[in-house]
Order: sequence, then structure tokens, then C-alpha cells
Amino acid sequence: MEFMGIDLHTDCFNHCTFNEGTKKKVGTYSIDKESLEKFYKILTPETYVIVESTTNAFKFTELIQNKVKDVFISNTYSMKLISFTNKKTDKVDAEKLARVLKMQIMSGEEQIKRVTLPPPIIQDLRALFSTYKLLGKQRTQLKNRIHSLLKQNLFPFNKVMIFNNKMRDKILNISDSRELKFQLMILFKELDNLDETIILLKKEIEIAGSPYMKEIDILTSMQGISVFTAIAIISDIIDVKRFSNSKNFASYLRSAPKVESSNEKTLIKSTNKQGRKLTIALLYQSLNHFINSNRAIEHWYDKLSEYKKVGKVRMGTCRRFITVIYQLLKKEEYYRFMDTKNHDRKMHDYEVLLRKNRINISKLKEVS
Repeated sequence: MEFMGIDLHTDCFNHCTFNEGTKKKVGTYSIDKESLEKFYKILTPETYVIVESTTNAFKFTELIQNKVKDVFISNTYSMKLISFTNKKTDKVDAEKLARVLKMQIMSGEEQIKRVTLPPPIIQDLRALFSTYKLLGKQRTQLKNRIHSLLKQNLFPFNKVMIFNNKMRDKILNISDSRELKFQLMILFKELDNLDETIILLKKEIEIAGSPYMKEIDILTSMQGISVFTAIAIISDIIDVKRFSNSKNFASYLRSAPKVESSNEKTLIKSTNKQGRKLTIALLYQSLNHFINSNRAIEHWYDKLSEYKKVGKVRMGTCRRFITVIYQLLKKEEYYRFMDTKNHDRKMHDYEVLLRKNRINISKLKEVS
């Protein structure tokens, strides 16, 4: 057996390989066809490989996974907790990875948590959502800049008034300043273009997520979960079967806090930083729909709000939201308190979109 650690960069990578004894081999290769072919020759069916989870780690793993015994994609946050030296070089990083991998395989004890290699469709969805989040940030920046310009010129508009289309002409002509008018004009124009782009991107995400029609149908039975949000949940979790229970599921989606206990002292810490955070961000925005859909949840929320901070209560409600999602996907059943008309409308609109883009819905339903 061999244990190989790879420190992966944009255009090259370093490797450090140990055998079962103490023999060590190191090397550096470029990420191009010729150099990769040379690298493939040193791989064997008895080689275990570990690579840190970086932007290009998934594609790199796909290239080598059929040429080796196994490939571990390590969680970057986990690796920060494991350090053998203060020295920081690419070769040292590769050696650290190789040593951790060897320790784990030889001892049989988990030293690091491996990251699941998502199928290509999930990788594409995650890339689309990353672009969506980027455009969302740009949209917020544009709105903040418009608001700032009006405030510094003593025009007391709040954001609701500023971005009401009926107020657009009034705001553009509110000042005699040529410079202010020009800035507002180009900023509003950029905002309009960005809004159109985001709409197109959301449609593309919904089209790309169509192979998960069954899961989308189940998730949209809950108030507060649109087709778009359902696809976001799927892109985060990949498959609900990966999680042994609802606690692991909630922790992965960053809704469960860490708990540290020593003697009689218990400390509640922040949520898990090793999971994904897209789902919790979207669910937090639609939390009121979930609360209003179930009287028991509404009563529970109101009671806790009397003596707990609002932020903690809402996060706790998100955790309950996510737990219900886990049960629905696990049991493959609709939400007990579903609004049938609302659910049917969401799925009808989704099917209309797919038909317009020549997606075979009947085939998708058969696969589901």
C-alpha cells in the first residue's frame, strides 16, 4: 500500500507518498495533459490518495479516482485543526496530508472527515448557486449605493420608497445636480439589468434541477419552500440517505450549535462551520410561512419569544424546519399541513417552465 498526500493549486500540485514503512517520495507536477500523463504512471491500484477540498479538487479527483484504491477529499476546516509543525510550505502540506491518511488507514480510526464527491449535476447546480449569490451581493451593493447618494444629499427616502417603481421618475429628477442625476441613472440602469440577469439565472437553476422532480414535488408541499429553494436544498445535501439521523442532517445544514460539556458545565457554541450554508440562508427568509402553516409551531415560537432572544428562537425554528424536511425526504411523503392548492400551483408553474424548454416531464416522473 501507498499513501499519497496532494497539495493542489490552480496550475500545479505537490505530492508526498509514503509506503507502509518509512520510505518517502515527493514530486511536483503541472496541471496540463503532458504532466498529468506522467503523474498517472506513478499511481497504482494500491495507492490511497488524499487531497484537500479546494475549488478544483472535485474535477481533479474525477481524473484519478479510477486509477487508485481510493481518494479522500478532506474537509479544509478539519485539516486546520491538525498541525504537526509551524513550518508552512507546499511540500510540508502534502506530507501532513499523507501522514494523516496513513494514520487513518493503518489504524482504522477516523482522523478526518471526508467530503462526498458530488455527481456532475450537483456540481453544476452548486456552481450556478454560487453565481446567484455573487449577483445577489452586487444587487445589494447597488441598492446601498443609491440609498447612500440620496442620504448624503439630504433626501430622506427609505429603501422601500426608493425601489418602488412608481417613485423612480421622482427620484431621478429630485435634484438639479447633474452629477447626482447621472449617478442615479446609471445605478438604476445597472440594477434593472442585474434583476433581469438574476431572473434568467433562477430559471436556469430550475431547469438544471429537473432530474430531482420527485424531491422537488415533496419539498414544495411545505409552505415557504419554492421550487428554487427545493433545488437549493438538494444541491446542498445531494442525497438524504447520506445522513443517519435528523441531528446530523441539521448539523450539516448549519442549524445545530456545537455543545461542549465538562463536569457540570455545558457551553453552547456556534453552529457547525463544516457544513453548507445556502439552505439555512434561504429557509431563514421564508421562516414565517413555516410558522404560520402549523399552529403548534406558531404557539411554540410565541412562547419561546417571551423569554429568549429573537435570533435564537428563529434559529431554533429553522432547526425544526430542517428536521421536518429530513423526515419528508426520508419517508418520501408530503407535508402533513400542506396547502394543496399552493403546492399544485407551484408544480404546475414549474412544469410549464420545463415544457417551454423542451424537458420531457413524463420521462422525469418515470425515473422518479
